[in-house]
Formats: sequence, structure tokens, C-alpha cells
Amino acid sequence: MKISFTVAEFNPLHLGHVKLLSRMKACGELTAVIMSGNFTQRGEVACLDKYTRAEHAVKAGADVVFELPTCFSVAPAEIFAKGAIKLMTSVGDERTLFFGTENGFKDDFITLSNALDDENKKFKAALKEALEGGLPFAAARAKAVGSAYPEANASLLFAPNAVLGLEYVRAIKKYSPETDFSPVMRDSDYLSPVLSGKSCSSLAIRQALLCGEKRRIKPFVPPYVFNDLTEETADIDKIVLFKLLESSADELKEVTDCSEGLENRIKAFSKSPSSVAELIDKLETKRYTRARLKRTVLLNALKITDDFTQKCLKADLYLKVLAVAEDKKDCLARFADDKHKLITRKSDADKLGGTARKCFDKDEFCNDVYNLISGKKTNAFEMRVVRK
Repeated sequence: MKISFTVAEFNPLHLGHVKLLSRMKACGELTAVIMSGNFTQRGEVACLDKYTRAEHAVKAGADVVFELPTCFSVAPAEIFAKGAIKLMTSVGDERTLFFGTENGFKDDFITLSNALDDENKKFKAALKEALEGGLPFAAARAKAVGSAYPEANASLLFAPNAVLGLEYVRAIKKYSPETDFSPVMRDSDYLSPVLSGKSCSSLAIRQALLCGEKRRIKPFVPPYVFNDLTEETADIDKIVLFKLLESSADELKEVTDCSEGLENRIKAFSKSPSSVAELIDKLETKRYTRARLKRTVLLNALKITDDFTQKCLKADLYLKVLAVAEDKKDCLARFADDKHKLITRKSDADKLGGTARKCFDKDEFCNDVYNLISGKKTNAFEMRVVRK
């Protein structure tokens, strides 16, 4: 059976996502989504709980939605991609991964991923020179690629979705070389805050909600998404700031991507801010991006260390079903195997052991934290069956 996969946040789901799911359905017999839970890759709380967003995905065309464990969903692009692709390897059918990109074709991703996996001496020397010259890592890496591999399309390294797509391709090569992939050109800029044209970014929708302008997003999302969205967002700031006060610099250093003295900088500025945004404003530099900083302080609050994340990357985990189409329930058995358990109820989770159990326990904890800050009463073991 041909299965079309995508990895997503759907934060929230908009008409561009509907278009992507429609394309996926046309190319496969089953459409599966691996979706972030209640916390996202940019170190933020999702605008809607994971079950509601998963239900939206099914209504938009997905057949089944699995949860990407929190240790991967709140992580740099490389870990985010590796975690998602490893989950895909549990499915023995013919697989194709679809992902959105601002630019680039399939061959561009193959060529550039080969270059980054090669990293010859010329590349390493050019990268070192660019970094020592004060360039941010992304710009330094792109300059080094252009110098060492002129045949590669280095412009992909400046586009957030293309960078994530590139990491998917690299992870596929490592974990699942038999998996095919298909880049899909986006209709809108991932980071554009503008609500205009026929489609827009999730960022633009979230910003409109924060500004109390929900009515403006109506043309850009399906009705079932519009009806569920609110202008109130769950606020985790006080928990994040408290945990920073409680944590030592050495404890901060255990968090993924908190290195090169960043832990000391965070501790130095953690006493005075009244919000996470205010803290990030003080911490942000060319070297430390907002997304990296927000991930770091959120991971610290959720007590997710880099050591734990690396253990989860190496282990056989599970596929936690968030939602499934009513007429596709019988297909769930195709996703179960001896290495990656299928979780549809509490009794399934009770059978987990070792690192897989610890990973699920962390997801359950993160679900409880989200319930605390949002006032929701979602169940970490729930699976929604959705009638389209």
C-alpha cells in the first residue's frame, strides 16, 4: 500500500495545508500526518490543543494523525526531522514524504544534502573562516557551501521550510533510504505576518489572533478551524521564568542547543523580565536566534535534556494516534510492528518499557502542563475518531 506522509504543526491548519493534504491523497492510498503536540518547534505553546488540531487535519483530508514526541517537536530542525523520520520507519509500506518549501526542486535537495553530508576540507575551512568573521551560522554555512560545492543550491539554507526539508532528506538517507520524498512549493512565506492574497502563513493567523482580529482570518482557514480558534492563548511564561530562577547554569547546559556560554547569559538576564518575550528581547543576538532561545527556556521548563532526547533518537519508540478517520480505523493495524508500538488507549501505553516508556511519560507530563496553563481537560491516552 502507498502511504503519503507529512510532518506538520498545523498551528493552526489553513487553506495551504488543505491543498497539501489534497495533493497527498491524490498520490497515495493512505494519508498520514506526524504532528507536533501542544508545544512547537519555535519554542511556543500551540494555539489549539493537539487533539483539536489533529481533528482538523482529518477533516481536511488526513486519514490518521500521529503525535511527534515532545522531545523532538521542541528541538532544532535536525532533531525534529530525525525524530519524525524514525517514526516513519515503523511502517513497512511504500512511503512518500511530502513537505512544503519556499524554493527548490527535488534534485536541489538531493545535491545539497549530499554536500552537507560530505563536508570536505574546503567546506570546513570556509565555514570556520565565515564564523570567525562574525557571520551567523546559517549565513556562514551557505557561504561555505557556495565555495566548496558550487553545483549546490545554497539559497535553500536561508529559507526555514527548505532547511527543515533538507533535514528530512538527510534523515531519510540515514534511517530510511527506501522512502521517497516530494517538495511542495508554498503559496506564502512561512514567516510573513501579512494576511493577504489567497493564502497566508500560520504565523500571520496567530498574530491576527493575538491582536484581537480573528474576523480577518476567516478567508484563510476552513470553517471548522475558524470556529475553534480563540483570541486567548495558553500562557506558560510564569512557569518558564520560575524554572529559570530555580535552575542552575549547569542544569541549563544540559538542555539541547544550550552551549557556548548561552547558559550563563540566560542566568544573567533571568531575574528581571516580566515575560518570556521581554527575556528573549534581552538575550537575542546574531549568534542566538529567537527560536533557539525560546526552545531553550521551554525545554528547561519541561525538564527535557539533550541526553534524554539523544536516547529517544536511538531507541525504538511508539506511534501515538491522536486522531483517525472513522472509515480508516481498520487501517491502523498497518502501522503497528514489534519495534514501534501503536498507542490508541492507556492499556497500549502500559505495555511500553525502557526509553519508550520514559518518552511517553514525558509526553504525558507535557500534556498535563498544557492542561494546567490552558484550563483544558485532555487525556494523554485519548484517540479521536473523526467522521469527515
